[in-house]
Amino acid sequence: MTTAEDASRVAAMLVRSGRLGAGAEAPALVLNDSADHLFAALRAQGNAVVRWSRFATAGQPCSPWPPQGRFGAAWVRMPRSGLEAEMLLHAAAARVPDGARIFLYGAAREGIRSAAKRFPPGTDAPRVELAKRRCRTLSARRLAPPPRQDGLEAWAADAPMDWGAGPRPWRHYPGVFAYGRLDAGTALLAEHLPRLAEGGRLLDYGAGAGVLAAATLERAAPGVQADLLDRDAVALAAARRNVPGARVILGDGPGEARGPYDLIVSNPPLRQQREESTAALEALVLRAPALLRNRGRLLLVTQRRRPMASLLARAFAQSEIVADRGPFRVWAASARDTADFP
Repeated sequence: MTTAEDASRVAAMLVRSGRLGAGAEAPALVLNDSADHLFAALRAQGNAVVRWSRFATAGQPCSPWPPQGRFGAAWVRMPRSGLEAEMLLHAAAARVPDGARIFLYGAAREGIRSAAKRFPPGTDAPRVELAKRRCRTLSARRLAPPPRQDGLEAWAADAPMDWGAGPRPWRHYPGVFAYGRLDAGTALLAEHLPRLAEGGRLLDYGAGAGVLAAATLERAAPGVQADLLDRDAVALAAARRNVPGARVILGDGPGEARGPYDLIVSNPPLRQQREESTAALEALVLRAPALLRNRGRLLLVTQRRRPMASLLARAFAQSEIVADRGPFRVWAASARDTADFP
């Protein structure tokens, strides 16, 4: 069982215990939980439930910010970072009335034991409602509206980004990959980007806030069109600011892309929440040949420990390592026999 499933199961146990009373007239709001355990438990207790996620998942609504409305209680699945937890708890507090409960639940390895400090001013002292399977569910009651204005822009941070061509303005939001910095893998790939010819088409897969697309466009000829694909709606909100004129595509896999492309670049996501997963990487490699034009190329960075040669051989006629530094390697692959790798 994954950490995400454990945490959701423990929160569901609390609901089924009856300690929280009967279902409320107003719907319950569940933020950031892709598992169904808590959702099902709340429904079984007679609660209407509204679910929200920033991540595109088949069959679930996805948007950069939770929906407006007045809810009887709010449940927040512990996210990837403490700052993101603060952001979601503020959003939850803005959507419940005074006296309503706000719950935060997660696993010990996710930082739930020290997460009480993440509740916003205007709530009473958080308490542990249930601790089981190395997971905890905390709750606090709203006493007053949260201090921050409601909305994603209240959490925006602007800090310069430099991938080798000098600093440029950059928008950051909590929970987006490599918040506030340039990660080493992306930096290595940015050093080995080719120059796209006029009229070329680019796909940045798992684009995050748009660093690789922006770096590619910076050295490209005029008229290059860029598509930025990511499953994180918040990341794409940043990308719209950081790469003006690019097309952003919200989707959970390469099947959402609109080829053909001359170049696909990627620092592929290898985690969903805190669980490691190679699903996005494998989907990209196996789908990429159908998305590329003749002599088009895939250029990606992964950790050295990944068995990329065998994976790329399943889809491409040729692949090679074009950079190897520290724990990272940059791979280039083409469906045609070509000698013009960067």
